[in-house]
Amino acid sequence: MATVITVPRDSSLQFRLVVGTNPETGAPIIQSKTFSKIKSSVIDQDVYDTATALTGLQKYTVDEIRLERESQLTE
Repeated sequence: MATVITVPRDSSLQFRLVVGTNPETGAPIIQSKTFSKIKSSVIDQDVYDTATALTGLQKYTVDEIRLERESQLTE
């Protein structure tokens, strides 16, 4: 059995923004805004600190901040 190697790739930072309310259900309407090419070597705290700083620059209320990490699996 071969040993699997995980190679980190660039990630993306995603804001889920509340852009309105559904008039029929009252549920929030969510749209995403994504910032790509986040280096794999960056630590989570730095990403979070940057994301919270960017939150104040958004037109809409931020519902959720996501960090989508990508990796390549190889032998």
